[in-house]
Amino acid sequence: MMEKKIFAVQFNIMGPQIQTQMKMDKVSPQEAIGLLEMAKDQILDKLKKGRQDVFEASKKGE
Repeated sequence: MMEKKIFAVQFNIMGPQIQTQMKMDKVSPQEAIGLLEMAKDQILDKLKKGRQDVFEASKKGE
């Protein structure tokens, strides 16, 4: 059975202020950086393709 790992980043943007919250459970700092790089690459790819729906939403548990 595979071990469940959690890495979640939340940005709260209130005018000029940005608050960042992170939850890391069984994820190393190196893995977290790799995951952030993957997310960045996905966003840049969608921008290059001219897509306006850069951020995809999903319900918790999907």
